[in-house]
Amino acid sequence: MLMNKLSDKVRIWTLSLFILLLCGATSYTQEIPPALKHSHLSKAMRGAKSSKKLVFAYVYTSWSIPSMKMLDSTFIHPTVINTLEEHYEPVAVNASRKKKFVQEYDIHVYPTTLVMDWKGNVIIRSTGQKTPADLLAFLDRTKSNSRFLRQSIDTILYRTNKQNILETIDSVKLYKDDYTAMNLAKKYLDRKDTDWRDLESMTLIKDHFHLDKDYLKFISKYHFKFFEVFDSISIKENIAFHVFLNSLKTDHRGRAKFDYKPVETWFRKHRIKDVDKLENFVKIKYLLWGRGPSVSYSVKLLKDYPETTDENVLYASAIRLLISNSRRKIDYRELIRSVKSTIKEDGTFWRYDLLSLLYYKKGDIDKSNEAIQSAQSIAISTGQEYNPTLPYLKDIIDSY
Repeated sequence: MLMNKLSDKVRIWTLSLFILLLCGATSYTQEIPPALKHSHLSKAMRGAKSSKKLVFAYVYTSWSIPSMKMLDSTFIHPTVINTLEEHYEPVAVNASRKKKFVQEYDIHVYPTTLVMDWKGNVIIRSTGQKTPADLLAFLDRTKSNSRFLRQSIDTILYRTNKQNILETIDSVKLYKDDYTAMNLAKKYLDRKDTDWRDLESMTLIKDHFHLDKDYLKFISKYHFKFFEVFDSISIKENIAFHVFLNSLKTDHRGRAKFDYKPVETWFRKHRIKDVDKLENFVKIKYLLWGRGPSVSYSVKLLKDYPETTDENVLYASAIRLLISNSRRKIDYRELIRSVKSTIKEDGTFWRYDLLSLLYYKKGDIDKSNEAIQSAQSIAISTGQEYNPTLPYLKDIIDSY
């Protein structure tokens, strides 16, 4: 079934970027390796038209640690260099200087890799840092003749119906990418003959339509039906944050003001419970737009609402504590008990990964390693790839 979560590697590097912002790190420059031979997209497109090759675009920023690491390692690997030279017209795009490009291609995560035809039509995209093996595997997907890769989204949409839409979405994610799958879901839901009350449509709404006004209007009427089928916590979080965004106002200086009352009013109007539990979640998710949540709000979330389904928010809260110089006395034992209480037998590995960070901060190295081992066991049993977060953060935690 469709999943709406970041991959393990993307999550790790998202956390790294978050730490970079919290620590106030400044940007630095990195020399672009020769493998990314073009300096302008237009030149790469002209080259692709002439050589009959595809365009490979690496979109980066100088303040993104993962972006810089790829430039420093992945693009100097001999096989990567040979592959790009033989089959692509590669170009490096500095997002800080190409804001029009970033907006046109809807790019929000750095680095982002795109493979396009010479006209600029995206064939496949991916986000996050990639090792040479990861990048080569990504590029290998462009050799597929599957219609889910080669056909336009409108052509694929023409063949979809209630019986095959979820399977089609999964195939698009496999052969193409999550971004295209999301757009296909939106186009399917926007069709006049789509009945949003069926299970297939509700699944698409849950996974791909979180911040759309039509979604909010529909789910306000049918939320009991949603709660019978899906995880009510996740849906309530999405509703709360969406209502908050729609009611956001600014002060006389143009700064956004945090006001949770419209969320409380909306939940009570539609007789949806647990609105009081969600305030810390919404507050921290909102603060992530800036420099991250405060220590006090991070403690509240981990203590009072650890069952949140948004792992980015939960990790951001934990990391704020882990790298904090606050004089506030933090009871890590209580926070660990709180997080452990939300672990289910059939749960994912990432809560154990989070526990490994909290145990390490507390100084309990053995328990930290045990948590990592538990995470690894779950990942192996479920056929998933797991990379512990602790090695990426250990030096930073130790320095605070």
